[in-house]
Amino acid sequence: MKTNRAAIRYAKALILESIEKDSLESMYSDMLTVLNTFKENQNLQSLTESRIIKNSVKLSTLNLIFKDLSKLSISLINVLSDNNRIALFEVISFKFIELYKEHMGIQSALVTTAVPLTDEMKSHVLEVISKLTNKETILTNKTDSSLIGGFVLRLGDIEYNASFKNKLKTIKQEFTKNTNLSTS
Repeated sequence: MKTNRAAIRYAKALILESIEKDSLESMYSDMLTVLNTFKENQNLQSLTESRIIKNSVKLSTLNLIFKDLSKLSISLINVLSDNNRIALFEVISFKFIELYKEHMGIQSALVTTAVPLTDEMKSHVLEVISKLTNKETILTNKTDSSLIGGFVLRLGDIEYNASFKNKLKTIKQEFTKNTNLSTS
């Protein structure tokens, strides 16, 4: 997903406005709905990004699709239409969710394993992460059978790779390095 400075500015303004109006939780729920709707419907993204379709058509379509959202969310759609920025709606919702989590002290972690984690393993991983970071963490588990075993944990911009695949690669590099030294 492309990030855009304008989308970040809109998301920051939306956070501040929703805090001021004491509607942060409902706005978070709205933005989750928006993001999920865009993810489930590629045609919606094509509609908002189209240079051929008139802004008025985009506005009426979005107002119809998102009619159950809060007044603040509807006013965001209208402001985006007025400023010819409707194409940013999905990115703004994504950025809002990121800013919300940051504001609430919630972080996201991705753990990639060869097999799906059990609930017990998930809770253990969450417990360890929470002790290390002192933050509430939302854990997502992705499976990748090429890891063979072990795990790769990504927390923000930090990655800890404890997969067997990575260990085998490291051993291979060591053997290659040592073989090259002995032939000299």
